[in-house]
Amino acid sequence: MSEEKEKLLTRRTFLKGAATAAGVTLLTGAGGLLLSGCSASQTSAQKAPEWPYPYKKLDPAKAAERAYKAYKEAG
Repeated sequence: MSEEKEKLLTRRTFLKGAATAAGVTLLTGAGGLLLSGCSASQTSAQKAPEWPYPYKKLDPAKAAERAYKAYKEAG
């Protein structure tokens, strides 16, 4: 009977194993993302936008029309 209990997969042991696997997967994936953000080739290729953004005067009628159309199309 003791051998049957050892082979029996309980809910608790299954959840422990699943949580451990999910944690390892998460940490491995996050580590890869953090390391890929440190490469020098990407930072030199991208140019930061000018801050503050230059002001452009808007036509209120055109802005209202664009907003109305965008709301109808995309909701």
